[in-house]
Amino acid sequence: MCESEMNSGDQRQTRRSEQRPSRTTVRLSADPGRRGSALAATLIVFVGVTGLVLASSQLSGVEVTASRRSIDKVRATAIAEAGIEQNKAMLADAVRKNSISSPLDGVRALFPQGAGSTRQTFDAEPLMDGAANVGEYTTSMTFRQDGARRVLVTITSTGYIPRAPQNLGPKEKLQAWDSIEVTVEYTLKASEVFDNAYFVNNWGWLYGNTIEVNGNARSNGQMDIGGYQPIITGQPLFDSATFDGTSASLGDAVDGEGLSSGWDIVNADRVRDGQGGSPDKRDFQDQVEMPNLTDLSRYEEMATTESSSITIGGVVVSDGITGDEGGEKKHLYLHGTAANPIVLNGPVVVRGDLIISGYVTGQGTIYSGGNVYVPDSVRYLNGPTSERPSGDSRAETEAWLTQNWNADFLGLFARESIVVGDFTQRSWSNYVNGWLQSPMNSSREDSGLDLIANTRAGRDGIMGTADDDFLEGDGVFTVEHYSADDAAAGLIPDGFSVGDAIPGTGEDIDGDGQYDDTLNVADFAFEDDLESSKWDGNMPSGGIERYSDIASMYANHLDATFYTNHAFAWVVFGSQNAEINGSVVARNESIVYGTPRAIMNYDARLLGGGDGFVGDMLPNTAAPMRVVQWRRLQEDPHRAVVMP
Repeated sequence: MCESEMNSGDQRQTRRSEQRPSRTTVRLSADPGRRGSALAATLIVFVGVTGLVLASSQLSGVEVTASRRSIDKVRATAIAEAGIEQNKAMLADAVRKNSISSPLDGVRALFPQGAGSTRQTFDAEPLMDGAANVGEYTTSMTFRQDGARRVLVTITSTGYIPRAPQNLGPKEKLQAWDSIEVTVEYTLKASEVFDNAYFVNNWGWLYGNTIEVNGNARSNGQMDIGGYQPIITGQPLFDSATFDGTSASLGDAVDGEGLSSGWDIVNADRVRDGQGGSPDKRDFQDQVEMPNLTDLSRYEEMATTESSSITIGGVVVSDGITGDEGGEKKHLYLHGTAANPIVLNGPVVVRGDLIISGYVTGQGTIYSGGNVYVPDSVRYLNGPTSERPSGDSRAETEAWLTQNWNADFLGLFARESIVVGDFTQRSWSNYVNGWLQSPMNSSREDSGLDLIANTRAGRDGIMGTADDDFLEGDGVFTVEHYSADDAAAGLIPDGFSVGDAIPGTGEDIDGDGQYDDTLNVADFAFEDDLESSKWDGNMPSGGIERYSDIASMYANHLDATFYTNHAFAWVVFGSQNAEINGSVVARNESIVYGTPRAIMNYDARLLGGGDGFVGDMLPNTAAPMRVVQWRRLQEDPHRAVVMP
């Protein structure tokens, strides 16, 4: 985002004492009786000593055997754990390879017979230490529970020493074994990108003394403040937000308030806090995963299940999915007035482009399979009573949520880009294209292992060192490809084949499995002409001759939460502040303002993510795998071997 030029201890040793043996003279008596007594006594002593030696030897042997068994048991446990880890890796791989749709579908694909079914995953698999066979393990997985947002899988693993029973030789015995059962959980969660008023999955730019972010700001790449002094007022985060019909409650507090970056923060000391002092700043943080909107089928199912709709003036202009029926128009045009606003009812999917402006009411989200165009301001008819809570305390936030839980809410989520204002104007195009084409803001999918441009030299900034991102800028679209093993495991989604790129892997930043070059304004062109025969909704019957007839360079008020895995582009001028009440999440942003201030107010109803107000309507990612149960089994479920 930038302001336009128009608006410019002591150690001790213990010594062993040395004792010299004394000399003893033995005199033999001439008395034969006494000689016999001495011989008998000597024999008794000899037998006693021999017994002690034998007993000691036997005891030592027992101890050695017990010790060896204990060691073998530990080794068998470690081998069983290795089998558990192999199965965890298999599940994680399945989730990763199905990011194009619901990540949980990857787990479901491993169990074609559904919940309750079991599959053997490894049978007498050797665990090697170099060329040496340490032992073998046999494993299986059972699909315990299949929910819309949660799946449970139980992994059972048995480790054997020296090898599994069926592989023992004629004279070999099973020395040790151990069976372990672990139940793991995968859940869907609203992506953490929505914890921020401003989030960029690239290098972030806050170039302006009159930029005000009332919420958190974060970038997965470098965050650059330049020579400016923007204001960032952080937002405390919570793991849930609930409403019982009378009052709202927040869950446990979680970390993440303030300004964060996956790389360094340039001129972080210049950032101001709107409430005085300096906001929290965290650089070199873990990257936050962007959701994948390539496959919108999950959101279509949600729209159907919830009987979602959009109406204007009492007329249904979308029944939940626009463009899903034969002969149906796939683009949607929406314009609301205070008298006839756009009425939202749940999540809606538009398979093509979306144009939206004017007044909206109700609560809902719109997922677009193409670009989202916002030609002029979008305003809530019955929005929150204030843009933000009166303060950032729990009590103040809960009071605001209680008052505004049922107020209007709009989410605009684009598979392609979000274009705000009149992009057909030359000045708009020049400003935006300058940023899109800048090497500092590169969107080309050749950005290396970290998916962030301009990091080839690594954190130390020195080429030829261990942290170099050697894949960046090599001219190769580096991704993984579906294999025959993936096909056998059922991990290849419909429409893909062995050898195809796996969406979302490697340098496929937007998750569509296709290489994308640098974005430019040509990518914002409409797929179809603005004719009523191509666009559903309340488009004028004669169509729209020129986009400038409905678009403005003064689109300064945006009541919505925005998401795009490409560009959020907005040029705005005028004497009124440019204001976003919600959130902006984008791969790249090209926001240029020529207004007194640019203000971004985080909608506190986004707190809690999937366990909050918006819930399932936000784009989801898979939460990290969680172990919910671990136990040792007394019998081997794979070979029915009793414990030795």
